[in-house]
Amino acid sequence: MDAFTPVKGKCQFWREYADEDDRYNSSIKAENRRVRCSCWVDGDQWVVTMTTLPADCPRKYECRYYIKTG
Repeated sequence: MDAFTPVKGKCQFWREYADEDDRYNSSIKAENRRVRCSCWVDGDQWVVTMTTLPADCPRKYECRYYIKTG
């Protein structure tokens, strides 16, 4: 996951990046590691776990700028 690259198959403005504190903490299972998500057009941010990572931006039906990546 890269904070600057669109996630393929999701909103072009959606970004996902692994939480730095969880990335190297071996006591946290991979599926419970936090992911910081943002829609950088509207400035919205979410923190979810790997198992609850949304399939796409939760506000995709409300966003005026929604463009899905290929």
